[in-house]
Amino acid sequence: MAKRKDIDWAAIEADYRAGSLSIRRIAAKHGVSEAAVRKQAAAAKWVRTDCAPAHQPRTKPAPASEPEQEVLPPERDAPRLPPPALNPELAADPVALSRDLAQRLLHELDATTSQLGDVEDAIYEDTKDDASPRRRSAMLKAVSLPARAMTLKTIAQTIAVLGEVGGAGKKGKKEQRQEAAVEAGRGRFAPRPPPKLVVDNG
Repeated sequence: MAKRKDIDWAAIEADYRAGSLSIRRIAAKHGVSEAAVRKQAAAAKWVRTDCAPAHQPRTKPAPASEPEQEVLPPERDAPRLPPPALNPELAADPVALSRDLAQRLLHELDATTSQLGDVEDAIYEDTKDDASPRRRSAMLKAVSLPARAMTLKTIAQTIAVLGEVGGAGKKGKKEQRQEAAVEAGRGRFAPRPPPKLVVDNG
């Protein structure tokens, strides 16, 4: 990060007003944090131009002009696409299938976290014309750190439960502790045997 004195806010403002770069890219270009750029833009009331926004809204292409045709209802017996083929090992073991699903959810969470700046930029662009800030707040809350942390916690708990279910044939924690205590009580830590009584008949 650049030192506070070295930050060229005039250049950052020019890039911000031009609207050709996302806020994340502007921050990376000038060596400052995204939050600093957003805070400065809000404080100085910078306005991005609409001529070349960083994130173009998705629009459907205009349909080609064709003669109007009669719209028929969809056929009820239309073939559906089969579900993707499962790995035979996973299909036979529901616990392994659940673990695989949890791993895929972790990868999805990782991808969201990695692209968080782009996701937030898209949210700001999508909600910039909203009259109320509620929708923006809800969308940002959905990708916030607490929400992602709670998702990670839930996935971790699921994986832990699956580990317990998968190891149902194994000994429980109490049995394992008991065996460890018995093993520790052997050898030089074994209790001393009681004294022997010697009978002298003489």
